[in-house]
Amino acid sequence: MFQPTDGGYTNGYHHDGAASSAGISSGHRVRRGSRRRSRGRRGGVTCSDGAPRVSQWQQHQQHQQNEYEEEEREKPTPPCTEFDAAYFNSYAHVGIHEEMIKDRARTESYRNAIFQHQNYIAGKVVVDVGCGTGILSIFCAQAGARRVYAVDASDIAVQANEIVKTNNLSDKVIVLHGRVESMLGSVITARDRWLKPGGLILPSVATLYMAPVTHPDRYGESVDFWRNVYGIDMSAIMPLAKQCAFEEPSVETITVENVLTWPQVAKHVDCYTVTIQELESITTRFKFESMMRAPFHGFAFWFDVEFTGPAVLPLNNGVPPSFVESSNSYISEGNHRKKRPNPSEALVLSTAPEDPPTHWQQTLVYFYEPLDVEQDQVIEGSLTLSQSKENARFMNIHLEYSSGGRSFVKESVMR
Repeated sequence: MFQPTDGGYTNGYHHDGAASSAGISSGHRVRRGSRRRSRGRRGGVTCSDGAPRVSQWQQHQQHQQNEYEEEEREKPTPPCTEFDAAYFNSYAHVGIHEEMIKDRARTESYRNAIFQHQNYIAGKVVVDVGCGTGILSIFCAQAGARRVYAVDASDIAVQANEIVKTNNLSDKVIVLHGRVESMLGSVITARDRWLKPGGLILPSVATLYMAPVTHPDRYGESVDFWRNVYGIDMSAIMPLAKQCAFEEPSVETITVENVLTWPQVAKHVDCYTVTIQELESITTRFKFESMMRAPFHGFAFWFDVEFTGPAVLPLNNGVPPSFVESSNSYISEGNHRKKRPNPSEALVLSTAPEDPPTHWQQTLVYFYEPLDVEQDQVIEGSLTLSQSKENARFMNIHLEYSSGGRSFVKESVMR
């Protein structure tokens, strides 16, 4: 969710009042056993190049949106592509919303964060970017928001509007059927258009982690299975099985036993300051030391987000305020890793293997062939994540890594 200004809608920052909040959500994930999982099977999605499309069930509220739409016309969004339409259509299916809402770690973290920051929300105007069923918009209304603009480009907006009506919140929550941008880019766009100084973004910071992993059971069930099928040697199919199983990233749940050593930060994102440009391509170097002797099957990725207030530092001789950056959530003690103490008691939603499972799970990039590593053996290299030119919603993954005197390259696409 995101709160814009509670006055007029103009570009840049305002100097009076309001807080803002934003939600970062997960898009299509590639699950085990499928290259892509289509979430939606309903009719197509109509996308506008300017203002959000307003359905008949919203027209009686038109006068309440005029300022919002005027701002959208001033800064039109890019044309809607076939990829965009397919993506938005996937979120029209109730299954993905059921999965997210039933993820208690996710939903309760957002609800707790909203009410913990109620003093920033009460009496202010909120924009919920990618509102889905509208559950977070309703939480904000319950926390005292004066107005909530719930924006979603998929047809689930129709049901969201009915849910708002059923809960007698039509005077506070305005459902808009349209788009702002895409994923984190939508949060950045909304922030740059509407966030006031001292405004609130939820989550406030996000950190992506990576770590080398071992997963012999996964490799065995996907590849070694073909060595003996009812007494028949089908090992000829193993190269194809490796390609099908490991060509693209896999979203699945692992445990701490699968992690060879403590993780490293791949990217830290401060939602108050990050730009769309710096997210188009991310490169980081890594160096790990394996804590055990085991086959090295690939790398795992996960993230955590913090729900903190706008930690503005005091002004110093006219220097603009800055925001406090979070540090790595992990520390090492000998050959063991543990979570870093959280002195600020910030609310954290984590998708790490040692934490309660979420619908995001973890993302695994497997190698076609495992590499045997010894305890204390160094694994080092570089990771580059870049926006796909084919589809801005896809991410190219380029891994260069070496260990034991051997060097490798792994390329994949997160669709």
